[in-house]
Amino acid sequence: MKSTSLLVAVPAAAALALMLSAPASAGAESAEKQVTRLWYEAFTRHDAALLGSILGENWIDIPSPPEQQKGPEVGKRLLVQLTTSFPDFKVVVEDVIQEGNKVVVRSHITATQKGAFLGFPASGRSISIQAVDIHEVQDGRIARTWHTEDWMTGLRQLDLIRPQ
Repeated sequence: MKSTSLLVAVPAAAALALMLSAPASAGAESAEKQVTRLWYEAFTRHDAALLGSILGENWIDIPSPPEQQKGPEVGKRLLVQLTTSFPDFKVVVEDVIQEGNKVVVRSHITATQKGAFLGFPASGRSISIQAVDIHEVQDGRIARTWHTEDWMTGLRQLDLIRPQ
């Protein structure tokens, strides 16, 4: 009797282990996550055209200055400015979480300042900062992006501000 129980228990335990080790969503990634991942690919590849293709006609960058316009051209200019100041600008996606049409991404940015940035000349110094973005996707494009980057750490790493 014990040997029969063992024969049934071993395959059941193996199947359970396989199920628990499989990703929670073993299916295909959602369209919202796919378009959001293209945002990070565009910045890492320094591809303004790719970024422009995934941003909605009235894309909003939040927070942004009150006078800043809306739309893909704003995003493309931002990408060009960053990748001109930091030619090795790279973003590594660490977490992607989705709730409805909003996709939250935690990422890590590395870059070396080789050009002017915020009015400061090139320093040759590198940054390594964390970022968290929330992208709202509508009709297959990113409509809004709320973002928080750890620029306080980045500015310290660039030696543009010093702790007191």
